[in-house]
Amino acid sequence: MNQKKKPSYTDEQVKILSQNPYTHVAMPNKITFTLEFKEFFVDQVNKHGLSTTKILKAAGYDTSLFTRAAIDNIRRRILAEASSPEGLKPPRGLSQAERTEAFAKKNLDAQRTSTSIKEMQQRIVHLEQQVEFLKKIQNIYLHPPGN
Repeated sequence: MNQKKKPSYTDEQVKILSQNPYTHVAMPNKITFTLEFKEFFVDQVNKHGLSTTKILKAAGYDTSLFTRAAIDNIRRRILAEASSPEGLKPPRGLSQAERTEAFAKKNLDAQRTSTSIKEMQQRIVHLEQQVEFLKKIQNIYLHPPGN
């Protein structure tokens, strides 16, 4: 079997690709484009007949980061999605920027406080059980059975 070799982006290339507003997510082995890029791409192909390379350049991408196969694949996939009954769809999941923003919005202090409260509640229950046990032991010691 002849397996297709996926593009392999370096960490620096992933960083460069991620900075483009049309990039939803960039990873070492793939890039996912935003819905806006897909719409822009289809518009440029249909209205102006531009090549994929020219569209990528117009969108601010360094085309030297893409192999010929990757460029051909981008065109094929976007146009196939556009002509599908569902049409163009936004990418699934959150983008890197959205994930970073969501993490920044999390109230970590509140989470820590909530966790601390739960731990203290468990500790209180455990200590109450120990106190009850000690009372029973003391009662048995002070009032032995059979007396």
